[in-house]
Amino acid sequence: MKKVLAAGTFDLLHPGHIWFLQQAKKLGDHLTVIVARDATVKKVKGFAPHQMEHQRTQALTNLGIADAVVLGGKSNKLLAVKKAQPDIICLGYDQRAFTGNLRNELASLGFFPEIVRMKAYRPDTYKSSFMRAAGLVDVHTLDPSLVLDIKYATRANFVRKKMYHSPRAFLRHEVAVRLIQANTSLKRHGFRIKLWDCYRPLNVQKILWSRKPDPQYVANPQKGSMHNRGAAIDCTLVDLNGKDLSMPTPFDTFSKRSHRDFHKHTQTQKKNVLILEQAMKRAGFVPFPTEWWHFHDPNWKKYPLLDLPL
Repeated sequence: MKKVLAAGTFDLLHPGHIWFLQQAKKLGDHLTVIVARDATVKKVKGFAPHQMEHQRTQALTNLGIADAVVLGGKSNKLLAVKKAQPDIICLGYDQRAFTGNLRNELASLGFFPEIVRMKAYRPDTYKSSFMRAAGLVDVHTLDPSLVLDIKYATRANFVRKKMYHSPRAFLRHEVAVRLIQANTSLKRHGFRIKLWDCYRPLNVQKILWSRKPDPQYVANPQKGSMHNRGAAIDCTLVDLNGKDLSMPTPFDTFSKRSHRDFHKHTQTQKKNVLILEQAMKRAGFVPFPTEWWHFHDPNWKKYPLLDLPL
């Protein structure tokens, strides 16, 4: 008998969860699902699940796909895995917690299951519906003239790691309206806005902070970033054909050269960054002093932190 294991939070079951479990079940004869403890969810995500662990366990049992549904360990997360003795471990397409060194940790226990990362369930359509439910909108669908170059969806960032699964830009609706106003104004003068980052999941914020724990440039995830609230934008200026204009520094240059009061840039760079800053300020954005590319909504504090994956 080939045994398969899947693990996760499974908070408020949705079609993506069901699809994931159905695909996992097809890989073997017996499927065990490990449900994350409430304390583990809060530690990893920064907030408690909507449903308590016993509710999530019961919901999965009632679903009838899994042959066994068990709670994860309170301290040692591998005990439940070892007890299940799976031949295959299935990971969700965006599942990152406790998976980075999973293969080596299992090997240290003399345990060598196959690890399979599943594909996303209708990623574009389904992700958009979840984002809308959380109060976020896809700004590029509202204004396709915005140029997308989402750095954390590539390896072209200071972590040198792809942290978003899709290069999309989501914002709170009110913030998106401000951004479109700024872009519309700039287009009249021969420019467009290129987006480097908008909404950022809290889990990604933790990765950034682990690499650069400096509040001048990266917000402490314990408090959260304006980006984690969908209320901040990292952007630059391009011409109407999408060609990059000369700006003070590349994205995520963490030095005095990225500060707005640095005066040793070229006249062209100073002129271009001023054009961008004035347009964003007229639309109601607040410039961040240590990052010339960062602008945020003045009402950012009213929005809750989010950890929906991109």
